[in-house]
Amino acid sequence: MRTTVRSLARRPIARAADARGRGQALVEFALAVIPFLILLMGVIDLGRGIYMMNGTSEAARDIARVTIVHLTNTSGTVGLSDETAKVIATQEGLIPGLTVDASTDIECVDVYGVVQNKSLGGVLDCTPGEDFIRVRVEAPFTPITPLVSAFGSHTFDSSSQMLIP
Repeated sequence: MRTTVRSLARRPIARAADARGRGQALVEFALAVIPFLILLMGVIDLGRGIYMMNGTSEAARDIARVTIVHLTNTSGTVGLSDETAKVIATQEGLIPGLTVDASTDIECVDVYGVVQNKSLGGVLDCTPGEDFIRVRVEAPFTPITPLVSAFGSHTFDSSSQMLIP
C-alpha cells in the first residue's frame, strides 16, 4: 500500500479530533455524574427511611408479642421479664437509635386504652382476656443526602397493642 503525502498530513488532524472527543466525553460525564449521585443518595436515604419505619413497627410488635407471653418478672412488674429484655436488646441492635424504656413504654391498658391503675404493691393489675399490653418505641432518622437533609431529621415512632391471653 502506498502512502501519499496527503494521507500523512491528515493523520494529526484525526488525532486532534479524537482527543477533543475524549475531552468532551469527560466533561459530559462530569456534568452528568453529579445529579446521578444525588439521585442515588436520595434513593439510599429513602430505603434507609423505609427500613427504619418498618423496623420500629416490627420492634413494637415483637416486644408486645413476647410481653404478653412473659408478662411479668419475678417481682410481678409488667414488661420487665428477662425474655422481654432480650427482645428489646435485639431490636435496639437492629434499629439504630431505637429507644424503649420498659418502665414507661410498656403499659397494661384496658379496651379503651386507659392505663390500668397500680395495685397496692406498685404492680400493674392486668387481667388476662380483658386487658392489653401496649408498647411504644421510637427511633430518630437523619438523612445523609444534602438536599434531603435540608428538611431536617424525623423521629419514627410506633406502638402496638395486643390482648393478654
